[in-house]
Amino acid sequence: MKRYILLLIAICAIFSSCDDMMEVHKPFIKGGEKVYALKLDQSSFYAGHNQVYFKYYMANTTNIKSVDLYWDDDSLIIPMPSHGSGMVSIPAPEERSYSFKFRTTDIFGNHSLWNTGFANSYGEYFQKSLLNRSVKSFQLINNNSNGEITWFPPAANLIRTEVRYTDINGQEQLVDVPIGENETLCPGLGVNRFDVRSFFLPEANAMDTFYTDWQHVTPVYKLPTTGWSIKYCNSWHGQPSLTGTANMPHFIFDGDFNTFWHSNYADYTLGTHPLDPEITRDPPPFTTVIDMGEPVEIAKVDIYRRLSNNNTQTVIVYAPAIADDQLSDEDFKWLGNVPVSYTNHSIFKNYFYPGVENENWKELGRVEFPSTSFSTPEENLREVDATSHNIKSRYVKLILPNTRSNGNVSLAEVAIHGR
Repeated sequence: MKRYILLLIAICAIFSSCDDMMEVHKPFIKGGEKVYALKLDQSSFYAGHNQVYFKYYMANTTNIKSVDLYWDDDSLIIPMPSHGSGMVSIPAPEERSYSFKFRTTDIFGNHSLWNTGFANSYGEYFQKSLLNRSVKSFQLINNNSNGEITWFPPAANLIRTEVRYTDINGQEQLVDVPIGENETLCPGLGVNRFDVRSFFLPEANAMDTFYTDWQHVTPVYKLPTTGWSIKYCNSWHGQPSLTGTANMPHFIFDGDFNTFWHSNYADYTLGTHPLDPEITRDPPPFTTVIDMGEPVEIAKVDIYRRLSNNNTQTVIVYAPAIADDQLSDEDFKWLGNVPVSYTNHSIFKNYFYPGVENENWKELGRVEFPSTSFSTPEENLREVDATSHNIKSRYVKLILPNTRSNGNVSLAEVAIHGR
């Protein structure tokens, strides 16, 4: 009997405990058991141009009626396609970050639990921040029949660039420049004039591409020497002929580092030199004037001394300070305003050049070569940066006021960079 009483007490305790547990769940099952719709399997948000994008995927779409998207005070109810995936654009005219919440709804009216996401919208402010990829340098190659553009490193969000130009046959060409390309060949581009535009993504996974307007580019480049000539030169070995095969002044722009302009080193009988009866050889300063055929914006002048020779010391570069057509013969013959003296020189004896001011010429810069001789063009190169002078002219004057060996000078090449 005692056993039955204990069993009855245990059963009552169990039912009493169950009643207490149900008290906890009653608020959640009031009105019946809560049923939730299935959640999306995948969802992503992407940046766009005055809009953002919502991409979703669901493997089992049975009974799923819609994807419900909410942001700010707006919403979008997206019918669930049978294949379970889709992407929609969401208007976002204000350039900022947007927050979203979303869920699914089934045909019975049940909803899934909420999910959240965010995306950025880009517009006018971002567009105004974009700059075309910059041209570092430009050159004409293959007998001036092709152009080659060298680029500065790209911006972090640049994805590609386009180059548009009219080729030597009059046909418009469009060349695509991938982000990893630092040198671009432009077939048929025979001048340093072309258009550039660049394409950007505001974020790595953004859906909309931004691009700049076409920008006309006229880069500084190494000017072709076709049509160049020597306007004036006061000394070269082989005078007066200009048709010799050596030492001619026009050899400084023939593209060959093994040919050169050399001052006249022929000896005069003492007392017969037209400049000074006390000298027997042409004295410094030496000058030559290059005529490029048409005015150009002069940006840089490269000067290459003769290979394996140290006779050239100083080279001063000038350009006209007045209009080209106002230069006189005396201006072209001008020898500079740097005094030169050779006391007891073995050739020039007591020769002295006082120097003459000439306001019709502006000095662009000067270079000094060491007494050491070098065997390669790169070692013999000295540069004059003329960009700050804003000079546009067809003429460049070189004056060599001194030498390092018995009064002789020689130059291998001169290259002019400009527009």
